[in-house]
Amino acid sequence: MPEASGKPGIHRPSKTDTARTLATSLVRWATRRPLPEQAEDARRFAHSSDARQTVTLLVVLETVTALCTSAMLPPAFRACHAAFEALLVLAGFGAVAAMARSPHLVSPSRLVLRTGCFGSLTVPGASVASVTRVTRTVTGLGVRRVPGEPRAVACSAGGAVDLCLRLDPPAALDLGKSGVTTEVDTVYISADAPRAFAQAVREAAALRH
Repeated sequence: MPEASGKPGIHRPSKTDTARTLATSLVRWATRRPLPEQAEDARRFAHSSDARQTVTLLVVLETVTALCTSAMLPPAFRACHAAFEALLVLAGFGAVAAMARSPHLVSPSRLVLRTGCFGSLTVPGASVASVTRVTRTVTGLGVRRVPGEPRAVACSAGGAVDLCLRLDPPAALDLGKSGVTTEVDTVYISADAPRAFAQAVREAAALRH
């Protein structure tokens, strides 16, 4: 996954990038490869634990269902069915691995907010005016607009978000395919340890002053 610079921006992976991320994340996760070192002593924060658990459960259920279905299929179709189900199961575990291996990064110069295989959002550290706890749901996956809030985006691998970042000055982001930028002043994200994440953002701000 490309590493973001300190400038504000959204990384939206192509289909090829997504497939590559799923495959490499699964291999590195299965072989227990350590996460790469980060510059500026950036702190890592896990996210999407609920989404990871849900996907894992669905993959297990799919595996059981596939085995039952295969037993009822004519022998001529079993090989194709097995290949399809294997790809589906590997993609599911790849998505779990991608979320686990792409934590949020917090440093004095930037915040890199990640969603596994659904892309990422980079926000300059100097733009973050405050971080507060929230509890809400924003439909969709990845970096997306928030209904009813034209200057807000959500960045998560699931619908639930629990942190709100206020940006001042706002970040100019291209939220569509038209090339027209929007001044974003609010970002909703999720983190497995929201209190620790918020504290790290405040500590990073203190280091800049």
